[in-house]
Amino acid sequence: MGRTQPHHRSAFTLVEVVMSLAIMAVLMTGIASAVLLASQALPQADNPSVALVSGAQAADQMAGDLYCALSFSRRTADQLEFTVADRSGDDAPETIRYAWSGTPGDPLTRQYNGGTVANLVEDVREFELSYGLTTVTEQPSPETKESAEQELIRYDGAVHPADYAITDKDWIGQYFMPTFPADATEWSVTRVKFKARICGADKGITAVQLRLPVGGKPGPTILDEIPMEEAGLGEDYLWQEFAFSNATGLSPTQGLTLVLTMIKKDADLAAIQYDAGGGADMLTTSNAGSSWERHGDRSMLYYVYGTVTTATTPDPVVREWLDAVGITLRVGDESSARVDTAVQILNQPEVTGS
Repeated sequence: MGRTQPHHRSAFTLVEVVMSLAIMAVLMTGIASAVLLASQALPQADNPSVALVSGAQAADQMAGDLYCALSFSRRTADQLEFTVADRSGDDAPETIRYAWSGTPGDPLTRQYNGGTVANLVEDVREFELSYGLTTVTEQPSPETKESAEQELIRYDGAVHPADYAITDKDWIGQYFMPTFPADATEWSVTRVKFKARICGADKGITAVQLRLPVGGKPGPTILDEIPMEEAGLGEDYLWQEFAFSNATGLSPTQGLTLVLTMIKKDADLAAIQYDAGGGADMLTTSNAGSSWERHGDRSMLYYVYGTVTTATTPDPVVREWLDAVGITLRVGDESSARVDTAVQILNQPEVTGS
């Protein structure tokens, strides 16, 4: 039986070792080159592309908030505060504020519901907001105001007092045209006073009328009428006062006539005092109103009271609605990192001031 020889593994030869070391050196050189190239491909903090991405992300977040804005409380070139719908479930709107100090290098900040101010993006070199507005100018309706009762016109200084006896055919009247402010739109008569007394028997009744004039003389249109009973007059001339309620809505360019005519016949219905030497626009008729004469140098003694309505036109009102917000943002020194974008505001809220 033959004898088994022991097996011994041969060691690396010198040539094999040298070859292995050479191959490993080549591999290590390749790996080092790959790592160097990869590290150089990574974006650096001061790389314009990094700044552009940071600015774009910040602008995108602002745009997302602005799109659903409900109202704005502040709008300037570098600050913006607005509300959005409830996001926390408390049925109250949320308030968001963006701001930049204006100093290059300072951050753009975001504040939510008055909480901690957080830096949205660092090293801001340029930030500007612009606003697209729809503007409408509205002219409000004139505001009218009726005055308290006031004296509209009078004539009471008789130079040559005289009597005029009213009969069934002889009537007397007075044309009057008050002076009104430039903004008057209408006027009304509330009271009239004139001087009268009994004339003969005391059984006559006179109609105290306000009539629209035609050519400065009494026309057929009677606005209001009050009876004056002679039995209620005195023996001497006294001021007789009559209140009216239907002589309203008169044009400021329109005068009126006060007319005294017969209701109940008597020989002499009453006597009216007038000035035969002064005043103007007294009216008389001797044929029961078929024709009237207007006297340019005579006047009844009278007072007219009433109200005046004026109209004031308010200043135009300018209303603005916010349609869009433009955003310009640059992070870092490179001009190529500037972001320009705009966002449409869904709700187009009305805004005032800034």
